[in-house]
Amino acid sequence: MSLLRQLLLSVTLAILVILVGATLFSIGSARQYLDAQLQGQSDATATSLALTLSQPSNQDPTVRELLISVLFDSGQFRVVEFLDPTGRILIRREIEDGRDDRVTAPDWFSHLLPLERHEAQRQVTNGWSQLGVIRLQANDAYARNALWDSTARIVTLTVGAGILWGLFVVMLMRWLRRALQDDVTARVQAMAQASTGDELPPVRHPAMLELREVSQIIARTHEQVRATAAEHQSRIESLELELNQDTVTGLANRKYFINELRRLLEQSTPGQGEGGHVMLFRQCDLQSINQTMSRQVVDQWLRNMGQLVLEVLRERLGQQAWLARLNGSDFAFIMPMMPGPVAVRVAQTVGEILQAQRIQLGQAGLCRWRMVLTDFESGEGLSDVLSRLDEALMRAESAGHTNVEYVPGEDLRSVTGARGGGEQAWRVLLRNALDEGWFALVTQRDVSTISDDRVQGLLTLHEPGASEPLSGYLFMPPAVRLGLSADCDARAVSLGLGWLRTHPGDLVLRVSLASILNEEFRGEVAGLLVEAPDQSARLLMDLDSYGLVAHRAQVVAFAAMLREHGVRLGLRRFAEQPEALLYLHEIRPEYIRVSGNLLAAQAASPGARRLLEAVQETAREIGAVVDLAAGS
Repeated sequence: MSLLRQLLLSVTLAILVILVGATLFSIGSARQYLDAQLQGQSDATATSLALTLSQPSNQDPTVRELLISVLFDSGQFRVVEFLDPTGRILIRREIEDGRDDRVTAPDWFSHLLPLERHEAQRQVTNGWSQLGVIRLQANDAYARNALWDSTARIVTLTVGAGILWGLFVVMLMRWLRRALQDDVTARVQAMAQASTGDELPPVRHPAMLELREVSQIIARTHEQVRATAAEHQSRIESLELELNQDTVTGLANRKYFINELRRLLEQSTPGQGEGGHVMLFRQCDLQSINQTMSRQVVDQWLRNMGQLVLEVLRERLGQQAWLARLNGSDFAFIMPMMPGPVAVRVAQTVGEILQAQRIQLGQAGLCRWRMVLTDFESGEGLSDVLSRLDEALMRAESAGHTNVEYVPGEDLRSVTGARGGGEQAWRVLLRNALDEGWFALVTQRDVSTISDDRVQGLLTLHEPGASEPLSGYLFMPPAVRLGLSADCDARAVSLGLGWLRTHPGDLVLRVSLASILNEEFRGEVAGLLVEAPDQSARLLMDLDSYGLVAHRAQVVAFAAMLREHGVRLGLRRFAEQPEALLYLHEIRPEYIRVSGNLLAAQAASPGARRLLEAVQETAREIGAVVDLAAGS
């Protein structure tokens, strides 16, 4: 809404308020005046009639009734009564409600603005003795008619004044709009089209002081426009640079990354942009880092990390290489026209730099990076590539390893088919699987040197019509992302207890950390174990060492619940979280699985040997077995 329109609208509202207020005050004053008149009339007439009836010549009942009837027939009073000293009515004349034809005011008006029914009473005496009481109630028919006529005139006058003001505002708006269009618009257009030496047209309404001032301002602006054109162009170029750059790290931003990836996917020139690879890596603990360190330190750390990765990319890909920051914790870069083996080596090099730049987060250990890699082909849809990256990231977050998660497009398409790999597709599939019971438990020999009479249970999803079932490695990462991991793991526990009823030996089940942190999951598992005490004694829960460090209270509580029902515990991926050594006594696992990386490093690293010795010593104290032949 224009400023002029706002001004006129505000003035119009003010006038309407004034008119309505004046109308209300006028009607109220007239009503108060009529009330006062009715009361005065009642008092005066009651006094006069009482004096008349007090005369000895008028004390005859017939004369008294005649005088009262004459007064009532005048129509000025609604009720005329004469009462004896005891309060008994001797004479009464009354006009019933709705029977007075002299009332012309509508009923709704009488209910909206009612008049008070004024009463007056006086004593009738004969000397010192009281003969009775005369009581009068004024008839407000004439007053209501007068109030109605007055209100109608005032409202008509107010509405007429409002209509006239509205017409005046409309005409004024048209005139002002026409004046502005004729003068200001014409001069602004001429200024935009005129060269440096051209003069602007004269003002067409010189009598208007406001337009003359506007004309002078436009003229001065016209002189400044040409002088500032170069500066504006420079600022535009600077804004274009900032539009494609992250303000904290100085790297490219998400918009630049998406545009470049779309450009490569849409290229169809033979020999150019036939395909390539995209790498994305996420800092999983950025929120904890921000809570531990100051903002300036974190920003500087991100800038240094970005520059180190960018230097490696320029060494491998050339000076035209770039790195983009997609959001606070996600970074990505494109490797166009690069075969898979070379892209994997570049991704591993970047991963080594990221691992070397990790920050200590107190007792939770070092911060974690999750790295994913996928390929793309020219002509492929942008959403397909982004969905594949998201799928790979979900797998990496669920697996918890420090390696680069590589998900080629063909592999993902062969698994998901036409369903795609987006979150919505996974949500529908997992919901249907939970509702329809598409899950099954597949067992295999546990890769362990601890016991030969032990199998590991793997949850699989058997979708009707699918060529082969989906393993938990594929659907559990989306389940964790969608908050459905607790339902899936609870189904795995139920199937595992069912398997133990019909098979000998022990069964090992892996449980995701996201499920352990869910209180409803803990309660549901406890209910399942209560119903199967014999099978619970042969069940082992395989926990992640990272959960014991990062979410110690929840994991310890979950372990205590399992021990109450006879379930034994195991701990995997200990080499990635050696800090878990401090809390082994709190969960007392039956075995501790050490990955091959630590075993390979002990030959050349005294620290690795000391750590392995400490693990074995602690395991002996708490009655656990160290599994040196198992992976993560």
